[in-house]
Amino acid sequence: MFWSRQLTDASKAVLALLALVYLNVIPISVQAAERTMIVLDGSGSMWGQINGKPKLVIARETLREVLKGVSDTTILGLMAYGHRVKGDCSDIELIVPPRAGSADEIANKVDSLKFLGKTPLSAAVQLAAKELRYTEDKATVILITDGLETCKANICEIGTSLEAQGLDFTAHVVGFGLSKAEGKQVACLAENTGGQYFSAANASELVEALNQTVAAIIPNVRLVAIDQNGNRVTGISLDWTISDANNQNIHTTTAFEASIGSLEAGDYSVSVAGQNVSGGTEFSIIADVQKQIIEVPVEVQQLEATLDAPASVARGATFDVVWGGPNAKSDYVTIVEIGAKPGVYTSYFYTQNGNPAAITAPDGVGTYEIRYVYGETKQTVARRDIEVTEIAVTIDVAKTVAAGAEFAINWFGPAYDRDYLTIVAKGSDEGEYLDYAYAQNGNPSTLSAPDGLGDYEIRYVLGSSKRTLASVDIKVTAVAGNIDAPATVFGSTEFLVNWSGPSNKGDYITIVPSGVEEGEYLDYAYTQNGNPAKITAPDAVGDYEIRYVFGSSKRTLAFAPIELLATSATLSVVNAPVPGGKITVEWTGPNGKRDYITIVEKGAEQGSFNSYAYTGRGSPVEFKVPKALGLFEVRYVVGVSKRTLTNVDVMLRPVNASISAPSKANAGDAIEVSWTGPNSKGDRIEITKLGAKDNANPLSKAGTIQGSPLFIYVPETAGKYEIRYKLMDTRKVIARSEILVE
Repeated sequence: MFWSRQLTDASKAVLALLALVYLNVIPISVQAAERTMIVLDGSGSMWGQINGKPKLVIARETLREVLKGVSDTTILGLMAYGHRVKGDCSDIELIVPPRAGSADEIANKVDSLKFLGKTPLSAAVQLAAKELRYTEDKATVILITDGLETCKANICEIGTSLEAQGLDFTAHVVGFGLSKAEGKQVACLAENTGGQYFSAANASELVEALNQTVAAIIPNVRLVAIDQNGNRVTGISLDWTISDANNQNIHTTTAFEASIGSLEAGDYSVSVAGQNVSGGTEFSIIADVQKQIIEVPVEVQQLEATLDAPASVARGATFDVVWGGPNAKSDYVTIVEIGAKPGVYTSYFYTQNGNPAAITAPDGVGTYEIRYVYGETKQTVARRDIEVTEIAVTIDVAKTVAAGAEFAINWFGPAYDRDYLTIVAKGSDEGEYLDYAYAQNGNPSTLSAPDGLGDYEIRYVLGSSKRTLASVDIKVTAVAGNIDAPATVFGSTEFLVNWSGPSNKGDYITIVPSGVEEGEYLDYAYTQNGNPAKITAPDAVGDYEIRYVFGSSKRTLAFAPIELLATSATLSVVNAPVPGGKITVEWTGPNGKRDYITIVEKGAEQGSFNSYAYTGRGSPVEFKVPKALGLFEVRYVVGVSKRTLTNVDVMLRPVNASISAPSKANAGDAIEVSWTGPNSKGDRIEITKLGAKDNANPLSKAGTIQGSPLFIYVPETAGKYEIRYKLMDTRKVIARSEILVE
């Protein structure tokens, strides 16, 4: 908002400004030349195209053309961002320091820029303002960007800050190829500093925008709103409309003030409007005067607000404030120290989020004030005092606790949102914490002690500010532990470890190479899962150690050495597998956790597998083989490392079989059948109807395990049949012989 006197009413501030009708014009003579910085977007998005042409090419060509019209006396510099490194928010560089006669150098430097990285436009504008000594001299920044902020900064807040701190700071923004919605997100930089936003969707619009900024850096005409006390109205966006002597609208803009590149000599009028502001005047442009400032009188309507809150509140408590006021966008209620500067806030609540406002009291005791703040200008419209009082908090806990152990804390306190109990080393800074429990999760609270011995303290901490409300001392004492494990085990095998120790939450038993750093682990078992612990040794040989480890800190409480011995295995293929069938393998070996037997092509990489069977199923194991032909190998694979412990070759060959049997037989007779074939497990001789499918149910059958020849009964019904050799692995028929039953 905009104010001409201090507010004095503690519960309601009323600003009544009378209508003013000024028709005066105050022309100002030529002033010292201002310093201007072009801030150019060098981010990777400038490779985007407009009508088939990269935006960076359009920007280079347009800047070179526009810079030809810049006077040699103009003090102009160039800064770029995102042009050297990908993904670096600090990639901002002053390329041409501001000086007179720099236009050609700027054009040449722009031609050589690379377009690579992020869009830290807020930081770039701040650096440009600093380079221009904006707090000491009049300064203008012209930001040319094709993207939005990508480095976690608020360009609108930056604009407000620069306007407040600058002697006479202005930022113009050229949005190159931005959508209307995107443009609104960067236009606030111009609006908050009295500048203008230009939207450039193509090359011609970019030329127009740059001609109104770069080529016309010092506006010929500036119009500023003045209240009835002669104070300049700042910090609020106003709508400006300028008309000529024929009452034709020739220029409109929304900004703190109106800056116009040029107007011909003659008579004009201006109207200005904004929230709670309206006014206007007639003015004349004087020929041969380079720069004129027009003061435009405005009427400010009455604003008032009220606040109703308790007279006192406990520190850290959340309380309601009933408010009345304009409820404009961004208006808020806050609590601050008495006499705090305008715009300062701690806990706050936007009025548009409802009524009453929920405010959290500070953690300090004493007198504070609640404020209704007009959001656009950060000025206080209403205020009232409130007393923040002490609150009782107590902690009841044992004087000692074993290292790493869980323990209970009884406490009394407010249990505000995010309040917590914690344990810290005695004398730690405010806000430090180790294990903690939120107060709202119940009373008593349960914490785990650190494993370091010595003096600690339990603290009740206010969640809103991390301030300690109460603390008591506690001593962490030593705890014993022991490991009882075998002196030797075979690598990759599972073994048992007996242990003793506190068995705190997260404590575990693990195996590691001897002497490795604290916190290292391989296979492990939580102590709370039982005693003894089951541990699988790594697939290795040499000196290792078993450790009891505190879960809270990863510190070793106890350890014992263990030696890993080399393991071996044997494989024996029992049958002659057929492609697509099953293989039976007898084995010996460590039978470690997840060890398995598999078949792969000869020479396949370690860890490869097709069908497999875990050794945990016992010996022998059975699994399918590939349907392919050729040389394969059966492997015993260590599960923990995928290393092949041993292997044997297996040749998968085409399957051949033959049947010799009578061509005729009487119904129901037993016939003799001679056969040759693989005689794999389950293979059989079948009789089916002639031409039946391979998976047809047989009318009669006999296992090849009976040998050759074997006897089989023919059907009782006359007809044509066939005698088959059937592989049970694959359910395929590999030999046939026709027989007529009479």
